[in-house]
Amino acid sequence: MEKAQKPKCMKSDKPTLTGNPPLMFLNSFFCPVCGKHLFSYYDGDLKRKDYKFRISQDWNYCSKCGTRLDLDKWKEQPGSRAEEEIDWEE
Repeated sequence: MEKAQKPKCMKSDKPTLTGNPPLMFLNSFFCPVCGKHLFSYYDGDLKRKDYKFRISQDWNYCSKCGTRLDLDKWKEQPGSRAEEEIDWEE
């Protein structure tokens, strides 16, 4: 079985200063073989406590060329917010 490849990361040259807090730099990820855009996120979003960027557990390959991708860093981990018990204020 072939080894999974990490996607190529490209960071924007200038920050996006809109938003509160500012969105800052855009990080875009591409397939290392064919160059297809995979996903993007802003640095500012990751700093927010109410925001969680994650991708599907089932996503392991590029949809264009079929290259196996190492996306574990961005996948939802067991015990995530969706599985936690929610305490409702009464």
